[in-house]
Amino acid sequence: MGSAMEFRSIHTIETAENVHIKVELAGLASRMFAFGIDAMLMLALMGVVIALLSLWSYVQGLPEISKTGIPLATFVIFFGFNLFQEWLWNGRTVGKAFLGIRVVRDNGQPIGFWEAFGRNLLRVLDVYVSGIGLLCMMFNRREKRFGDFIAGTVVIREQRIVRPGGYRAAEPLPETEAPLSGSESAPVRMTAEEAELLSAFQARREEWFP
Repeated sequence: MGSAMEFRSIHTIETAENVHIKVELAGLASRMFAFGIDAMLMLALMGVVIALLSLWSYVQGLPEISKTGIPLATFVIFFGFNLFQEWLWNGRTVGKAFLGIRVVRDNGQPIGFWEAFGRNLLRVLDVYVSGIGLLCMMFNRREKRFGDFIAGTVVIREQRIVRPGGYRAAEPLPETEAPLSGSESAPVRMTAEEAELLSAFQARREEWFP
């Protein structure tokens, strides 16, 4: 088991409650495969939209439709395909979902619109133009490209949660001793700091990725 852990990049997220959670980073290979899947789907969508606009322009006899609509549609799909998926699908795209990875904030919370916007804005420079983002991912321990640094995000592998079944003691549990004070129970009281910490965690638990 120890040898298997050596091939995994583990990142520790510290929450606002000072709780440390270990997550596995997605890795360069998984991200490249996810990118390839998303790129093929994006190009297929572009082809369909361009064909429909060209057909509409021909039927209507209005060349302005194709001259204006095709460049606009191409830009929207090229820039918005990954952006809106990550924003509306909790950090995932079709490719990321297939590979079991997702984008989250550095503190582990789901990304919002501006995080998705920032990392996809830099994607043009990072990936499509120069590919320098791949080198950046290789030489930093959190495997971030420049878009991730700007947006404050990290790509992690989703962890499967196994729900525990029923447990049964191997031997009968010993009977509890009677309270020393003679009362029915000995209440355990939390400090004000512990109560505040528990309340804050309860309020934020819905914001966490599964």
